[in-house]
Amino acid sequence: MSHEIVTARLQLAAVLAVALCACGDKKPEPVTFHKDIEPLLKDRCGDCHVQGGIGPFPLQTYADFMAQKDAVLGAMQMRIMPPWPARRDCHEYAPDGTLSDEQIALVKNWAAAGALEGDPKQFVASTEAKPSLSRVDFSVSMPEPFTPTGNPDEYRCFILDWPSTETAVKYITGFAFKPGVPSMVHHADLFYINPDYVSKFEQKDANDPGQGYQCYSFPNPVDEGAWIGTFVPGSRGMDFPAGTGLALKPGSKFLIQMHYNTQFSGGAKPDVSTLQLSLDTHIRHISSVQAFADLNWISNGTMEIPAGNPDVMHRYQLDPTPYLSLANDGFTDGQPVKLYAATLHMHQLGKSAKVEIVRADGGVDCLADVPKWDFHWQLPYTLAAPVVVNPGDQVAVECHWDNSAANQPVTNGVQQQPRDVNWGPNTTDEMCVAGIYLSQ
Repeated sequence: MSHEIVTARLQLAAVLAVALCACGDKKPEPVTFHKDIEPLLKDRCGDCHVQGGIGPFPLQTYADFMAQKDAVLGAMQMRIMPPWPARRDCHEYAPDGTLSDEQIALVKNWAAAGALEGDPKQFVASTEAKPSLSRVDFSVSMPEPFTPTGNPDEYRCFILDWPSTETAVKYITGFAFKPGVPSMVHHADLFYINPDYVSKFEQKDANDPGQGYQCYSFPNPVDEGAWIGTFVPGSRGMDFPAGTGLALKPGSKFLIQMHYNTQFSGGAKPDVSTLQLSLDTHIRHISSVQAFADLNWISNGTMEIPAGNPDVMHRYQLDPTPYLSLANDGFTDGQPVKLYAATLHMHQLGKSAKVEIVRADGGVDCLADVPKWDFHWQLPYTLAAPVVVNPGDQVAVECHWDNSAANQPVTNGVQQQPRDVNWGPNTTDEMCVAGIYLSQ
């Protein structure tokens, strides 16, 4: 090999070595607000923390974040926000409303390093898909504006019409809810009322002066009607699992149970909220949203929560498969069912709650577990994949309450004294319900 070739190769090796060294020494780009933090905030916080939203302050700009930096970081690290009370290791959900440990560390380390703003041109919106209603076939609004009078909370039910011209069963295959005053609507539970019971609920409305009526309960799922779903701030609606839907009979009506909170809305304002639905004339699998609870609690008052007791537990479990036709006349008794989503409902004395499947072989599958109950955040949890309940398996709901003096609600600035509590429709009563979306 010639001297010139050797020399050329040595020179090339030297150049490559310098280049590789330079690459290895290159410092990574610093974490900045617009490049790294803003996409996360707008994706996970921006729907609620927007001007006029339910969040107490906006989180849309660098200035917004810096004005609330300590509060935001504290809420993230304590996992108060974004609200997701369920245990993270109970089940896999889609969507999953939690922040990962890595996401929380990213925001914390960025703030500790000086909270660099960076270049606004580097902002790229998150491409993570969020559930939403893909089409709107029917839309109905509250018949008149309603202005809350409760301070700061009010629970109010409104009856909405389903057209009397409908003569055939339609199937609800998705829903969305549009609050008229987003900063005031804390959440809304959405139901349909079966035709034979419409007059019962209309009488409740007639007995209460003004628009709608005060309420804390919901239709009895055995015969009166059933859940369609729940709206929480930031929700964009959803399509039900492909091929499934809720049967809506001619003569039915809708019931919206509203929770208004005027704490951050600048006072009470007239609200006209709207329910949107996608509808089909045929589906493959009739589905139902069932409220799962012990009927003895409801009918016989057996869900006793004695005054002063700091940890009262009631549990109910049952193999639902032999009784499916009682809950939905489109179901066949004795056959497996698929569970797609779950939620939990209690009132102010709640301590913890969970819903699970106890398998015939003794195994347990957790569906949703809320270890620290918060009356104000009763979220739906959609499973990443449906879970099958076979004959012999049991669905179980378990609730714990704290009825000690220290855990009593405050009314008009005065903390109430403990009293014996049982199942009841008022917020000063209690409930223990698991809501489950299922089909065959």
